[in-house]
Amino acid sequence: MSAKDFAPRDFAGRTVAQHVDAFTSGKVSARDLVEGVLARVEKAQPFNPIATLDADGARAAADALDARRKRGTGFGKLAGVPVSAKDLILTKGLRTAFASLTMKDNVPKVDASAIAQWREADAVLFAKTTTPEFGHKVLTDSRLHGVTRNPWNQHHTSGGSSGGAAVAVALGLGPIAMSTDGAGSGRIPAACCGIYGLKATLGRVPHEAAPDQFGQLTYLGVMARHPTDLGTGLAAMSRGHRDDPWTNAIGRTPFAWPDNSGEHPIAGKRITVIRRMTGGYLDPDTEARLDAALAFLDKQGARIHEMDGREIDWKLDVARVILRANQIERFGEILKTRRGDLDPSFAKTLDEGNAVDVVALRRALADRTTAYRSVQRLFGDADLLLTPTVATPAPLASQDQFEPLIVDGKPLGDLRAAWYTYTIPFNMTGHPAISIPFGQSRAGLPIGLQFVAPWFGEATLIRLAEAFDTETGASAEFPPGFAAGL
Repeated sequence: MSAKDFAPRDFAGRTVAQHVDAFTSGKVSARDLVEGVLARVEKAQPFNPIATLDADGARAAADALDARRKRGTGFGKLAGVPVSAKDLILTKGLRTAFASLTMKDNVPKVDASAIAQWREADAVLFAKTTTPEFGHKVLTDSRLHGVTRNPWNQHHTSGGSSGGAAVAVALGLGPIAMSTDGAGSGRIPAACCGIYGLKATLGRVPHEAAPDQFGQLTYLGVMARHPTDLGTGLAAMSRGHRDDPWTNAIGRTPFAWPDNSGEHPIAGKRITVIRRMTGGYLDPDTEARLDAALAFLDKQGARIHEMDGREIDWKLDVARVILRANQIERFGEILKTRRGDLDPSFAKTLDEGNAVDVVALRRALADRTTAYRSVQRLFGDADLLLTPTVATPAPLASQDQFEPLIVDGKPLGDLRAAWYTYTIPFNMTGHPAISIPFGQSRAGLPIGLQFVAPWFGEATLIRLAEAFDTETGASAEFPPGFAAGL
């Protein structure tokens, strides 16, 4: 049968559970759900969230699910749910180009473990989402795929490097998307695009493809419109893998969701607020939303304490040194032989890697431990940390990774120091962190807040996000022209 024989069902705005129930109960076919998402994909083209669309593969997977349902067989917890994955995550039989001209024809022979687990849970993978080349920056553009734009204002960036995943969720292209996060690459675009983005604890999700397992800074994560779907998505990708030692360290026990602890997510919680990591600029609209969040938390019975971020040496350059050393080791040969095919900003990033000497790298590895201990000490007096996710709403789409961030005509410094200092430390320390949408700027751009929990505190963060969503209704908000049912 052809696509025209099926009626697209627009389930945008529905939770994962609602998708699964509609399919398994027979109210809607998996194929109809897929056709509904594909119709939205076409409408979303001006924002450019899709790197590789697999319409035929998604239809075939949906048809197979529909055939199984007729036979009455059981289904996984993501049955019939259309999902996407960032173009850095290996997908068997579906191009994984890493947004690079040097890998534009790469079709993996295996799935990443997390992808395999989503497929085993009967999710329907319909697309790979855009990213900068090899995920090297917090903006999403590449020579291979072009510029990915903010769903609330096309003149602004989606953030990165999981920009396409964030835009896809914001525009209703499936309820969840798989992201990666190396220095905030999942939380930053979540904040820019007004959705929920979770970076789990180191070892919670297998990332067995990374060449340096013991020096891991990058995590596979989940983006969602509804906070509870973060839990469902995480639970379905958290079975350990023998080649990832961090997942072995926690006994390969999958994350369990829903969480039935009965504990109130806010009342009595000790929350340490860090407005500025280093005393730098904080956008007035972002600070106003932070203050509004504090008022909400106080009303809910939280015990709030503010600290000056300058009291902590966050070792912000440590992640850069480790990342650059890893990148030049992995991509040094490409830099030598195919520099002309690389995005200029990626080539410059690799040049920075060439400048890292062994003494600087050894110092960075030791300083990572220092950063971990500093954050651990904070949790001696706190149950949660609260920061802005980024210092300002999304910059212009024309922002250069190596140029200063400009606000009101004034250069504030490079992006790392001026914009996303808040996310970097927790990639080094392994603590779980979430970006929660909390209103918009006067210019109509989303604003995100970051909460950080002790190791394996993902359930606390998700329950907290649910409480915020009840207050804000953020999960029901769509960019203009993309509301549910359109």
